Amino acid sequence: MREQNLLLITRLKSCSYYYIGVLKKYLSRTPQWLFMYVFGRFSSIQIMMLNYYQRQRTAKVYEEKDSVFSHLNTDEVVKSLIADGLYLGIHLPDSWVREIREFAERNNCYGDGNLRLSFAYQERLAAQSSYGQSFRLGKYYNASLLCPAIEKLARDPKLLNIAAKYLKVESVHAGSWLWWSFPPTAAIYESTAAIGQVFHHDLEDYRCLRFYFYLSDTTLANGPHVCIRGSHRQKKLAYLLSLWRLRSEQDVIDYYGTSRIVTICGPAGFGFVEDPFCVHKGLPPTKGDRLILAIHFSINDYGVLGDRDDRVRRGASP
Repeated sequence: MREQNLLLITRLKSCSYYYIGVLKKYLSRTPQWLFMYVFGRFSSIQIMMLNYYQRQRTAKVYEEKDSVFSHLNTDEVVKSLIADGLYLGIHLPDSWVREIREFAERNNCYGDGNLRLSFAYQERLAAQSSYGQSFRLGKYYNASLLCPAIEKLARDPKLLNIAAKYLKVESVHAGSWLWWSFPPTAAIYESTAAIGQVFHHDLEDYRCLRFYFYLSDTTLANGPHVCIRGSHRQKKLAYLLSLWRLRSEQDVIDYYGTSRIVTICGPAGFGFVEDPFCVHKGLPPTKGDRLILAIHFSINDYGVLGDRDDRVRRGASP
């Protein structure tokens, strides 16, 4: 009974924190972002705003010969994104994987993104003991500013061309995330999933695109990414009208069926690109940590993605 009460209290706290966070988010952001967030989920508004931005900014075509991804056919990727909201099979060379992993091992990350919970990846268990809590995630800030390899990837000509062709306007690099996902270490911790580990969709702009790269081998046990193929073009009206982004597993299965659920596993260096308006989630690892990089392109940079913080410097705690 005591454990059930603790679980109920934990879930109530989680919900209250979520709604307080939503309220703060609405009050602190720009009118342009608020308009997009309220109305940008509807296809008619998306089309209208895309047409507006196309008249303002012509998409630039980049010379692709210097791309890291020599094997990629940009038109094939864009065709898949239009149809499915997803493309699999972008390979990041081993040397780039090593450089980004070395960065992750040299610099502190932050437990569940909390700037007060700084630790070196190799010392996570000691840090958890010291701070008296378990971490689901180890998040890095300013990754694209502090890691040259990530900064170069955000300027890769093929990635820029894919983004421009899919967005239909000149894209902006709005942010890059680098983070570890850790297996749960306590019963009460296991019972509460992080938002990113529950089916949801992201509304970051009228249209946007996110490239993902596994930087550690990722199997079913290491927390793979899961995407509902084609869900960027098909959503329940209830999904569109609700400010609550999270969807239960059963609700998603009932609406989309199991055949459209894609669980993405792959070795270190395996990459894919997704329209984050697709319904997606990350499975929580059951054993073994997962390191992943996400590079985000959109039409506008509203400065709200939470990957940057002026208090974080190379190798330093705030």
